[in-house]
Amino acid sequence: MLVVKYLMAAFDLHTITRSAASDRFPRHTCAELAPPPVPKHRRPKQVSEMPKPTPVEDLIIPPQDQKICGTICICQMTAVLSCVAIVYLTVAIYMPYTRAIASGIDPTPIMCTTTRAVNKENCDWGSCGEWCLSKTSGACIQIYVNVRKNGTSLLLAECGSAANKTCFGIDQENARKYHCIRDECRNLTGTFNCTEGKCINITDAFECAFRETDPPLKCSGRRGKITCIDVHGLFSCNRGTCRKIRTPYNCDRRCVDIPTRNKNVIVLSGDRVFLARCAKLAKEEDSEVVWTDSGEEVLMLSCHAVHNGSSGVVAVDCINAALLPRNDIADLTNFTYLQYLYTTRATPNRVIAPLEVELTLANDSRLMINLEGCVNTLADECKEFLKDYGRDGTDHNAKARFPCFYTENSPDTVVARFDLDATYRHFMVALVLPTVLVVVSCITLMLCQKTVEVGDDAKMRFKGCTGGQADMQMHPNDPVSPL
Repeated sequence: MLVVKYLMAAFDLHTITRSAASDRFPRHTCAELAPPPVPKHRRPKQVSEMPKPTPVEDLIIPPQDQKICGTICICQMTAVLSCVAIVYLTVAIYMPYTRAIASGIDPTPIMCTTTRAVNKENCDWGSCGEWCLSKTSGACIQIYVNVRKNGTSLLLAECGSAANKTCFGIDQENARKYHCIRDECRNLTGTFNCTEGKCINITDAFECAFRETDPPLKCSGRRGKITCIDVHGLFSCNRGTCRKIRTPYNCDRRCVDIPTRNKNVIVLSGDRVFLARCAKLAKEEDSEVVWTDSGEEVLMLSCHAVHNGSSGVVAVDCINAALLPRNDIADLTNFTYLQYLYTTRATPNRVIAPLEVELTLANDSRLMINLEGCVNTLADECKEFLKDYGRDGTDHNAKARFPCFYTENSPDTVVARFDLDATYRHFMVALVLPTVLVVVSCITLMLCQKTVEVGDDAKMRFKGCTGGQADMQMHPNDPVSPL
């Protein structure tokens, strides 16, 4: 009992002592002990610290590495492509230029007229090939021409009442073709021009007069397409039964209503007829008057082209001048009768324009597009060339007549394109440009070899910019390996 009382008394004493100490020394929290906050307008401004730039020599990949690598790649590519271009241009430009210089061709053009265009299966030469790197082989087209000197260029002075009449023939490219192998010739009626089983109707454009024909071919029926599979020539057909027209025959274009009233000059230029009433004609080169209108004659000419000039109408390359009595021509005529009058009734006049036979230099000469007989553009130039220069009159249209070039030592071959000045310009550009690119690229690569080195980190640097690299490299005795 005494022990219990003693313990209770001790507990009461401890409680009293603790309470007295709390009253004497009050307890505070962390928030109460913290200093009071400073107002925002009194706070000092904080300066953000910018990171220091890394020195160039301390970068892992130096900035000049990509530039050096790109420069080397561009120079190598330029050098390789320029060398390839030089190899190609040797065949395309350099060799043709040397041949043009040594050919001896007169740069002054003369005139050529196509006489025939031959389609050959195996040929040793062709008028035009699409790729000069491969020799002409297999099928090709060979064009033959008559070569002559230039005719007279005339100035038609004081002209009035001019008229133009174009006598259209058959457009071989766009005209409908009847393929006998497809049994399309079973109902042919009219006059047809056939080539290897393909027939074109020329009834509306030409009027053909003939006397004799071959035995009839029946293109209709069960075996019609086999019978007419390879028909070739001019045929007169009636409901699929065709007869080949034998030579001689005459096919004239149906060109009517040509106005010849009050016209005293008639110029035939291919499929075009130019008519006018002129007071006089003079030579263009020296203005020498060669004809004056007398009111009783009509002058007829065959010219390459007719165009308007500064002093009047100019007729270029005129030949076969002829005078016809005015009473022989009515107010309206057709192309057939006009051709008849020109060739049979008119009287030649060599003073105005010479005859074609007097100017002829060579017959049946080979025509080539250039000295090589080929082009390298791969732009279907030969297709257009053969279309324009291959008109030999077999389709009863006007023959092609064009300027050409030849050499006196070899008149059996002529070229349609020859421009020595343009060839020289192309040669200089093709020689200087790739050569300069090769030289500049090689010099740049040599400079890179002398001024660039590769460090232990496999990066390229200029030799003058490697001072900081030594500090970055680790030595074998270093306690820490860079890897």
